[in-house]
Amino acid sequence: MMRCSIVLAALLATGGALVPLRAQKTPPPVTQRPQTQPATTSPTGGKLPPTPAAPQQPAPQPTAQPAAAQPAAAPASAPPSVSPPAVTPQATRPAAGGSTAGTYTAGLPMPPYSGTTAEDAMEYGALLGKRLDSTIVTLVGTFRGTSGQPMIGASGPTTLSQRERDRWARCRDLYWDLTTYAAAVGDLRRSIGSDPTLQRAVADLDSAFTESVATAECDNVASMIAAPDRWTPWQDQYEAAAHHFYRDFYGEIREVHEKDRALVNTLNRLLPPARRVAPVPGLPTNPPYAGSAPS
Repeated sequence: MMRCSIVLAALLATGGALVPLRAQKTPPPVTQRPQTQPATTSPTGGKLPPTPAAPQQPAPQPTAQPAAAQPAAAPASAPPSVSPPAVTPQATRPAAGGSTAGTYTAGLPMPPYSGTTAEDAMEYGALLGKRLDSTIVTLVGTFRGTSGQPMIGASGPTTLSQRERDRWARCRDLYWDLTTYAAAVGDLRRSIGSDPTLQRAVADLDSAFTESVATAECDNVASMIAAPDRWTPWQDQYEAAAHHFYRDFYGEIREVHEKDRALVNTLNRLLPPARRVAPVPGLPTNPPYAGSAPS
């Protein structure tokens, strides 16, 4: 009896621990169910609708960086050339027929021809002959009494006197005025009419202008004075240009003047007395330099 009591007591002591061990045994996989969240109910007891999905937000865009400054676009009216032209030391040539703002002129340009008849051309020729005489006389007077030689040892514009610099600037202005006469003679030659003597006089004046090249040195020397850094070596180029001018300009411009005189004389024989111009006196044979007696 005592043994049974002992066995029963042992069973009671171990039996209470056997039940929880069996409850903790994992059920077979086929009997497992996924765990679910408990249903959420509203305060009224009804089942709440499913929570709507949050609207999809667009992906954040990277902060725009300020655009780099672009160079200003070139004007559409003048496309750039493949390679820019080299800067020349000469001044920009003024348009034939008169001065405009920013061009070089001594106030003696020849206006362009605008006539339509042979009579208009002859009157234009008479005006050209008279004004060309005045322009040439002014140019010759600009160098009257000078040495006729470049300044020896001039190493730059500052070594020239102000009077010398002004003389070359004046010569440059007269040179550009003379180019308007050369252009006017070309127009006159195409319009003067059929008189052979008159045609010959205009052609001779045109040829004399073509052969008169030394006056262009006035533009060169004036540019050397205004922009010496563009002429290297300065002294060599100044002396060469000035020497060429002093040596040749007077003979060339005097030949232009002689052909101008011949044109005026021819026109006066053809124009009515009321429209004739005063005959043009000739220039001295010798240049206007100091020590050169007029002849």
